[in-house]
Amino acid sequence: MRLFLVSIFLFGSLKAFGQYSQRQVGRCTVFTIPFENDSATFAVNVPPAELKAPKAILLFRQGSLPIPLFTKDSKSQVPALTELPGTFSTYKAEYYSIIIAKPGVPLVVDESYLDSLFSSSHSARRNSFSATYFAHNYLDYYVRQTNAVLAFLVQQPWVDAKRVALVGGSEGYHVAIKTAYTNPKVTHLVAFSGSLEGRLQGMIRTERTKGYTGEYTQEEAQRRVEELQKEWVAICADSLNTRSITGDPNRTMYSFSHNQNINYLLALTIPICIVYGAADVHAHSNDILPLEFARRKKTNLTVKVYPGHDHTFHKITYDSAGKAIRKAYNGEQVQHDYLEWLMQH
Repeated sequence: MRLFLVSIFLFGSLKAFGQYSQRQVGRCTVFTIPFENDSATFAVNVPPAELKAPKAILLFRQGSLPIPLFTKDSKSQVPALTELPGTFSTYKAEYYSIIIAKPGVPLVVDESYLDSLFSSSHSARRNSFSATYFAHNYLDYYVRQTNAVLAFLVQQPWVDAKRVALVGGSEGYHVAIKTAYTNPKVTHLVAFSGSLEGRLQGMIRTERTKGYTGEYTQEEAQRRVEELQKEWVAICADSLNTRSITGDPNRTMYSFSHNQNINYLLALTIPICIVYGAADVHAHSNDILPLEFARRKKTNLTVKVYPGHDHTFHKITYDSAGKAIRKAYNGEQVQHDYLEWLMQH
């Protein structure tokens, strides 16, 4: 039934693709295709003249926040991809790397936009986000958007549709997993830095852990857990609300806090690689995946865990008292590792 429904979706999506647009931005090709009542925009990491030889697809789904596809350097003013991992360019001979734009976000911005996005207070950032972004910033929208882009891509003469890899991190972890579950065109899955149980469940784990690390007392940790549980009751009572003042809207939190990731993963027969840092408490729920795959005698799972690494793969150095004293970014090595896994499977 799942394959039948996805096939209907893909067939129905094809009729509108004659209206797509294509242009060069920086050293990339940007496509805009019809999607639902609007459009979906995505970038391929080569200019139009290089879209010739059929290659495999490496589609990356980024984490949270409305970060534009391109940022202009203050000196050169040449747009460059903002979030596509730089390590992906090492594999240009084998893959076209692709990243999809978030809804309601400008395509190209100056570097100062990102400075403001990350340096502003939490509430100030949220107040600057567009209503379009809030209205579409939920799991199933991103899954449908990804499926629409894939339906377009597999028709292109420059795409080798026999090898379609999805990579997603943090928020994109959830998007990549559910897309792979819903789309039989996906042949490989890499998901990193996400909570198997869901976003709010990961937040509860983190607060509980602080009661054992000394950051909170046990009583303080319990109060915070209970506060999150109450927040969840309110979210469930108004789960389609897309308005926000200080945090993600209810619809966003509700959609990314589902508990079906383990079922989606267990249903897959394609090669799967789950990646996370051991210092990322949100991701500890992934520790049970090898047990559940072994219980079902499934052998298509690889788990890569990086001791001492946090959510963004910074390696943490601790002093003798267990306090973090230094962080060093190791994300490029992590990217290299999972891309090498991809090349071998």
